[in-house]
Amino acid sequence: MAAAWGITEAQFIEYNPSVGADCSGFVTGAEYCLEVNNGQPTTTIPTTTPNPTTTTTPAPSPTQDGLTKDCTSYYKVVANDNCPKIVSKYGAFTLEQFLSWNPGLGVDCSSIWVGYYVCVGIPGTPTTSITSTTTTTTPTGPSPTQDGIIASCTKYYKAVSGDTCPGIVLKNGNTFTEQQLKAWNPALGEDCSGIWASYFYCVAVPGTPTTPITTTVTTTTSTPTGPSPTQDGIIASCTKYYKAVSGDTCPGIVTKNGNTFTEQQLKTWNPALGSDCSGIWAGYHYCVAIPGTPTTPITTVTATTTTSSGPSPTQTGIIKTCTKYYKAVSGDSCEGIATKHKTFTTAQFISWNPDVGSTCNTLLVGYFYCIAIPGTPTTPLPTSTIKTTTTVVVGPSPTHSPIASNCNKYYQIKSGDTCEKIQTSQKVTAANLGKWNPFIDSKCTNIWVGYWICVGVKA
Repeated sequence: MAAAWGITEAQFIEYNPSVGADCSGFVTGAEYCLEVNNGQPTTTIPTTTPNPTTTTTPAPSPTQDGLTKDCTSYYKVVANDNCPKIVSKYGAFTLEQFLSWNPGLGVDCSSIWVGYYVCVGIPGTPTTSITSTTTTTTPTGPSPTQDGIIASCTKYYKAVSGDTCPGIVLKNGNTFTEQQLKAWNPALGEDCSGIWASYFYCVAVPGTPTTPITTTVTTTTSTPTGPSPTQDGIIASCTKYYKAVSGDTCPGIVTKNGNTFTEQQLKTWNPALGSDCSGIWAGYHYCVAIPGTPTTPITTVTATTTTSSGPSPTQTGIIKTCTKYYKAVSGDSCEGIATKHKTFTTAQFISWNPDVGSTCNTLLVGYFYCIAIPGTPTTPLPTSTIKTTTTVVVGPSPTHSPIASNCNKYYQIKSGDTCEKIQTSQKVTAANLGKWNPFIDSKCTNIWVGYWICVGVKA
């Protein structure tokens, strides 16, 4: 190619050093210098100068693909430059204009190359540049913000302690990429180490989608039909999700979803929870089933007694010194079991079988429970000693407490249920639903998947 233009190969490499001594850096479609104008300035702008030095026509080299042909001013990209930062340096044009003059940069400015010239002016572009390096915001934007935030921002996010770039992308619905977040907020830095708690960051510009995008630079994975938001690393084969609420714990999530999986499985499917389960975020969805997960409660205890003849299944935490067991049947309650055997109190029964809960709301039909330990009387206790104020629940389990004692029709909560949906499907009024299930709060936020509620009573 050099010979075709009347210059030597050595001259071509001298005029275009980016191609390298062996021409291995030659890029098809790129523009290259074939003649030197000795009057053309070759110095780059100092990164500390508030008014950047520009180069006017004729065009310098190298330039990036697609540069607008009517460009009158050029800027040589330096290390750590990005599109918003260059726009901020000049202050005479918008990011949209800059990208239209330099389409080779890409819509997210991911193709900017150090040492290449970009267009920073066309006929009619103002020549006034920014003279201040202090933090700037759009007239309607919140504060404080960091330097260089994009001027066309339409939505902001206030950072909190512990935030990361992938986390901010997740919290804002995956409607933009991590690279776009950094481009709109250049002070974050390439390693995203510049996040300051309580500062506002741009999370949308004109044209940003309102629904999750299909490609992202975060490591979050989910099934195509999975809900959002989710945390990093959620298992890809998930078939069922649970939306966490304030106050949730790992054992609580297991219980709310019918005890069909273990706490360890929950952490494996959702590694962002952490080994101590401190990573639960209210409003985020977590995997609670994969192919093969049971639909009925599982046994999570491998050794429940000191003898080898202990029955199963049992719940976690049953006392190890148990000497006698009872298999729960439909209609049982903690008080009812204590009354039936008359040799221990309701409180003792709960202490020997702690997984039933302090209000006995997780008593499972078909499971074995401890009803005696060494020293338990063999003769009946006084009735007044056994009875407590515990409500006897007749019907399937688990149920919430309290529930109508004359209930004769039950409904098991499913994922996605609301009080309105239940009222429609079960043909029950809001007043009766609340009357028969007084534990339900005014916003219907405390119905748990897998639990039974009353939807009909005896006349």
